[in-house]
Amino acid sequence: MRNLFALMALAILLSQSLALIQASSLTGPVAIVSNSIDMPTAESMKSVLEAMGFEVRIFSPQEYSEALEYGQFVIVLGGHKAPEGIGQISSSLLSPEEKSRLERKNYAYYFIKRGPGRKPVVVVAGNDRYGTYRAANTFLLKGLKQVDALLSSPSPVVVIMGTPAGG
Repeated sequence: MRNLFALMALAILLSQSLALIQASSLTGPVAIVSNSIDMPTAESMKSVLEAMGFEVRIFSPQEYSEALEYGQFVIVLGGHKAPEGIGQISSSLLSPEEKSRLERKNYAYYFIKRGPGRKPVVVVAGNDRYGTYRAANTFLLKGLKQVDALLSSPSPVVVIMGTPAGG
């Protein structure tokens, strides 16, 4: 009897998960833009996203235009002070207040923005490469739902986030 109940509960959970996946606006490929410093984080994110069923490609900062064309949404790893071209991309997306937050020791979070063509671009950054790694994990746990809400909404979306670690 207990096994039957467990099987029924599992079937209900799977059907609900399937409905959420089918109702999701996140269907297209994901572009990750990374410099060499955050490449281990990019590769880790790629593995996780592929395991979730996404097609993922990693681009260099010099290939940002191609990334925008490729992805349903784009993830930029690194903040406004990151080297190798990432800083220029992030600087164009982040507000002065967000840049200031990223300069605090141990700060790590993600910022969901509208990039060129109103495409969602997520800046995932920390005060250093370890902070960027922590922010990437936070994004994978929480941020995908927020990107999905942004893509499925015909009008502007307000995303209210709690205080991030280190903030």
